[in-house]
Amino acid sequence: MSYGKEKESQPSEGSTSTTRESDRPYRSKYLDVESPSVSITDSENHDTFDAALPTTRPRAASRPKIPHAGSASTTQSYNHGDKLSRMASTLSRMSSHQANELEEDLRRHISIHGKRRHSEGILEDKAVVDLGNGEEEVIIVDWIPDDPDNPFNWHSSRKYAILLVCVFITFTGAASLVSVGILATWGTDYFDVSREVFLLQLTLPMMAIAFTPMVLAPLSEVIGRNMIYQVTSILNLLLFIPQCLSKNHNGVLAARFLQGMTQSVGNSMVGGTVADMFYPKQRGIAMGVFSVMIFCAQGSGIPAIGWIGQNLGMRWSYIIQTIAAALNVILNAVVLRETRADVLLSRRAKKLTKKTGKKHICAADLQKSSFLSVMRISLIRPFQYLLTEPIVTALSAWIGFAWSCVFMFGSSVILVFEAYGFNPAQAASFEATLAVAAFIGFACQFHQDYLYRRAAKKNNGKAPPEARLYWAAWGGLMFPIFCFIYAWTGRAGVVHWAVPAVCLVGCYTGIFMMYTGVFTYLADAYEVYSSSAQASQSFVRNLFSGLFPLFSRQMYIGMGYQYASTLVAAVALVLAAAPFLLIVYGKKLRKRSKVCSTLYKED
Repeated sequence: MSYGKEKESQPSEGSTSTTRESDRPYRSKYLDVESPSVSITDSENHDTFDAALPTTRPRAASRPKIPHAGSASTTQSYNHGDKLSRMASTLSRMSSHQANELEEDLRRHISIHGKRRHSEGILEDKAVVDLGNGEEEVIIVDWIPDDPDNPFNWHSSRKYAILLVCVFITFTGAASLVSVGILATWGTDYFDVSREVFLLQLTLPMMAIAFTPMVLAPLSEVIGRNMIYQVTSILNLLLFIPQCLSKNHNGVLAARFLQGMTQSVGNSMVGGTVADMFYPKQRGIAMGVFSVMIFCAQGSGIPAIGWIGQNLGMRWSYIIQTIAAALNVILNAVVLRETRADVLLSRRAKKLTKKTGKKHICAADLQKSSFLSVMRISLIRPFQYLLTEPIVTALSAWIGFAWSCVFMFGSSVILVFEAYGFNPAQAASFEATLAVAAFIGFACQFHQDYLYRRAAKKNNGKAPPEARLYWAAWGGLMFPIFCFIYAWTGRAGVVHWAVPAVCLVGCYTGIFMMYTGVFTYLADAYEVYSSSAQASQSFVRNLFSGLFPLFSRQMYIGMGYQYASTLVAAVALVLAAAPFLLIVYGKKLRKRSKVCSTLYKED
């Protein structure tokens, strides 16, 4: 076995030893740390922390290190020479930033002092840790800078192939969900149930989508993302069988609820997959593709299923969706591979342990908590943020209401355009305005990125999170304004149908800008805590989207089309104050936030 050239180091202060520092086990400075007021596990930061840090050189500058709690000194030098001990118990009492600093600290040490095992293509170094069975010497492994197995180093064509397959998962899931509204036109007679009961085919899976990501997200930290994609796609396919063959609506509802669990990966994991493969500066286009395809799925799924249901019948509408689900299974098996770098590196370490008989681990293994512990945090913390963080509460209500209106308009659009003489499938085709709006919104995103970069230049290279909300704020105004115009121009025999159709484009474009703005703002404002913040708004968004269609048709018929849409516009206009207030007062709110204040002090 050959190693790269070892670096010489100076003896530690007060030491006469001439032993090379690279031959000594690594010792962390984070020992005996008191429990912080806000803590977080590794599963919280996977969307904002790059799992594969460059190992060509240490960072030129970093935040001041957090000293030992109870230490007599407020600073401590970077020490490579002694032992890394009591790691298992210490990590449970670390804050997220301390744990991340530890992991980065260890990786910097390996990049400088680690030896390169050429036969395995890895960097390695010795450390003494306590993994729960007492102190033991282990070998820490990390990626070499150009490792072809590191997802960040994969070829762009491979990355985008995986991204497109993941987007197709989201596309088919979203199309299946939103098509329930138009299928209610024929489904009530097919299953011999009321419209409200039939719409439970949308409500129940949306409830499942609201909760399931809180379990799947931490699970993906333990077993990786690929296994979850593969298993859920197969289950999703199997759950279409009773929908194709049975007219027992209760059985179909049970299948749809379970299907919502499987389809939740499209909402909960694709963003993480993007973060696994693309560095932050590269993620804009990838996330833009993801957002556009969510809107296109709804904009094309409703008309397509509407025409199939009208011309071929209910059973064929389920059969076509089954074919798409089968295609998902095939594409997943052929194209998808594990993308989470920490999981891949941990697997490599386990193989080396089995091969050499010496314990190998990766730096991320030091932060791993039990799945039950991580799941407990994933289930509790989003609700805690929703109730105690004004920023999360306001944005969740804002985007939750707007997103639910996308599903509510599934009933409104059909009613309004049927009044013009269109049949149900033709009326449903006007939902194609969602796809048009997505591309307009994506184009506007380039100007939003320009505004963000300009704000960064004015703030020493780091723009405030509120700079993410400029176009989202205007989108929040576009939505109610165009909704109000849509309300009073959708009048058959008075105004041409093209006018309300154009207004729908304006409404959906505003919602698109709101959707992307909320995601990027919460990621910037909450940084490593963003997964819980995102889970909060996602929960509200999916909950509202499942409930609103249950009463939207009755509301439009009972109030009248014009007054019902006016009510929607009025509520949206009131909620539109949220992003403008955040742009003005966001910094003060973040300083008062128990979560954001920790990040603010360290900026």
